[in-house]
Amino acid sequence: MKARILWLFLNAFALWAFPFPGAPLAADEQPAADKGHLAPLARFVGGQWVIHGHWSNGEALTARSVYEWGIANKIIVAKTFVMNGDKEYQRYEGVFAWHPKKKSLVQYSFAYNGDLTETVLDLKDKDTIQVGWTPYSAGQLGNVRQVLRFRDDNSFTWTVAVKNGDKWDQIMEGTWERKEK
Repeated sequence: MKARILWLFLNAFALWAFPFPGAPLAADEQPAADKGHLAPLARFVGGQWVIHGHWSNGEALTARSVYEWGIANKIIVAKTFVMNGDKEYQRYEGVFAWHPKKKSLVQYSFAYNGDLTETVLDLKDKDTIQVGWTPYSAGQLGNVRQVLRFRDDNSFTWTVAVKNGDKWDQIMEGTWERKEK
């Protein structure tokens, strides 16, 4: 369950597009970062984010994530690596984007085992992002909720809760910090 929770936020997938006949070729210059819809997530990009935390059962979590602008700076691609003993492995890969039909920021995440999660990101205020509070598909509320509260541009508190009957149990509160930019 703990691995699935980490996967729900900090993961990404590689988005491959194949040109179709008649499609214009991309310009050599990368467009400026999307200053509109993705602006609340832009501060993730650059450097590595690391966490040295503990789950509510005391089990340690050591992980790092890297966020980069994706195609035409219209998506953000994230890769998350987790320590397992003294070895690191890539556990998640995902993409954040603006979904024009849902009129929401969304995340599509893939795990090392092939699991896929689609979540909506709600902007509570300029420093708070809620993940999993709004159903991606009508009537299908998830069993995991996350809150990210930026303390500054280089750190945020990550709180995770799982549904247990009619209540929500907090299983993580840790701080992610940017190590390089």
